[in-house]
Amino acid sequence: MSDPFTKSYLKRKKGGEEEMDDVSIPLFSVPVVKGRIIPNEYEEAGTEDMLNRIWIGKKLGDFDGETGLSTGPEEMKLHQKEELKWLIKPLSFAVKEYWVYTLGYKKMADIKCRDGWANKHFAGDSTVEHSHNDGWWGNCQISCVYYFRKPKGSSNIKFCNPNDYILRNQPYAMMKGIHTIASELPAEQYEYVIFPSWVRHRVDPSTVGPRIAMSFNYQGYE
Repeated sequence: MSDPFTKSYLKRKKGGEEEMDDVSIPLFSVPVVKGRIIPNEYEEAGTEDMLNRIWIGKKLGDFDGETGLSTGPEEMKLHQKEELKWLIKPLSFAVKEYWVYTLGYKKMADIKCRDGWANKHFAGDSTVEHSHNDGWWGNCQISCVYYFRKPKGSSNIKFCNPNDYILRNQPYAMMKGIHTIASELPAEQYEYVIFPSWVRHRVDPSTVGPRIAMSFNYQGYE
């Protein structure tokens, strides 16, 4: 004999007066925005020349957590470069819209870009799991990555589920697999991704290259 809950459930499913469809409600979702900014021929050539000048003398793995080339940690102010005005102006506008319309802040804060750097991955290169508001990164709330060069088949960014430590317990890990704890976000060349700085993420080794990604941190309050 079934219990009262089961009887009530079956009644609803069989067309009783209390019948209703089950609804899935995604509580505590992490808002991520994608867009595209395409440079003209002059802007693209100037940006590539600027990056190549910075990378002269750099060695693979110079930047902690990176196996490829990076402008960091010495050069973390790419957003101030004249060669990147074509990118920073529309990107900053998108960040401000993200702040108000996606995150839902009522007040338009004085949002400033505080860090900017670029990583160049060849085949086999990767970026370790990290976030942008811990350690020496300091106080930033919004981060974004722009794919200046992204050949087909190169690695995408993978965002780690904030509930990682809970989901690793059974039965979730046993039934769905550990790989579901991180979500890969496909992107193409000239696309950008905006996300909260606290979200941990990584880039797994790629089979092709070069892949050039420029990252920026924004601060919405001090």
